[in-house]
Amino acid sequence: MEHGAELHHLNSDPIETNSTKVVYLVQTQLHLMKFISSHIHNDTSKGLQREYFLYFVPRRAVACEKLLEEEKVHNLLTIGEFPLYSVPLDEDILSFELDLSYKECVTDGDTTSLWHIANAIHKLEFSFGLIPNVRAKGKASVRVADMLNRMQAEEPVNSTDMGVPEINTLIILDRELDMVTPMCTQLTYEGLLDELLHINNGAVEIDTSIMGANQQDGKKMKVPLNSTDKLFRETRDLNFEVVVQVLRQKATSMKQDYTEMTTTNQTVSELKDFVKKLNSLPEMTRHINLAQHLSTLTSKPSFLGRLDIEHTIVEAESYDICFEHIEEMIHKQEPLVTVLRLLTLLSVTNAGLPKRHFDYLRREILHSYGFEHMSTLNNLEKAGLVKKQVLLFFSLLPLV
Repeated sequence: MEHGAELHHLNSDPIETNSTKVVYLVQTQLHLMKFISSHIHNDTSKGLQREYFLYFVPRRAVACEKLLEEEKVHNLLTIGEFPLYSVPLDEDILSFELDLSYKECVTDGDTTSLWHIANAIHKLEFSFGLIPNVRAKGKASVRVADMLNRMQAEEPVNSTDMGVPEINTLIILDRELDMVTPMCTQLTYEGLLDELLHINNGAVEIDTSIMGANQQDGKKMKVPLNSTDKLFRETRDLNFEVVVQVLRQKATSMKQDYTEMTTTNQTVSELKDFVKKLNSLPEMTRHINLAQHLSTLTSKPSFLGRLDIEHTIVEAESYDICFEHIEEMIHKQEPLVTVLRLLTLLSVTNAGLPKRHFDYLRREILHSYGFEHMSTLNNLEKAGLVKKQVLLFFSLLPLV
């Protein structure tokens, strides 16, 4: 990087660098404080002397600093704040990077993230003008709208200097309004890339062999996925089956153009058009390789079976078949996240599970995957995502 700086993702591994200054840019999460503490303790044990700077994003937290004090490293750190409230992931996407906000709000009762969201929106207003229309649906969204309203009153945006607001309407929605969609497998091109290859910071990290390179001991490469890639911008929101057809048509068209170029005399204008098409060849090659890899994964019986059972659950066709399928997945020890998504989907679409099924599946999950996942199950229950059905009894007899 510029000025000789090195960039590393924070984890528990010791710091491997010759630099004498280390800057941590972190969110207020306790487990990250543990990582930082272990780094400093490791350096101290080796006699390494470094300067440590810690900047919380977007605000510092007392609990994190208390943990640093308990680890006896607080006095070795220069601590500050970096007010980064939103990160641009694409030309039309801003992320608050609050991955744990849903859990914090619903299971922990910590609504700090709602203030961060309101503050981030308010700061946007200083760049794009006061947003005249704010619509909110859901308890958390209404709270964000109320906070934003108070912030606008306490720190007004000077509308006369801004001119006509660039953002006319803001719509805020609670995730809880629709918990079915995130539990189902995504079937758009971008969605499948995320499901199967995991998009992180606008890129997927895959083996070089997938992109047509010779295998080099499992060497990885990052493939960017954003709107600067015209072909990706065109296909990202299409159903994957449609994307395969689009790629086939474009490849066929390019092949025909090449054949015409080699068998007939072309004008300079026609040559220029052909060269323009050739400029898109790297994008074509990249997405053909990705689509081929996705096709291999989506044709597996396990993937197709998962789609079938999701459809069965959503259509409420047969509860018993769905229950037995999830039970079988647990006994086969298929990925726990996949099991929990289906279990949540079954619970959400049926207003909960019968008590005997709830208790049975909970017990089987702990036996198959380990009792360390008890807190996960408790959190799902606390959030109302996996719950017991409530039975209501009505009496027609007079209470005399």
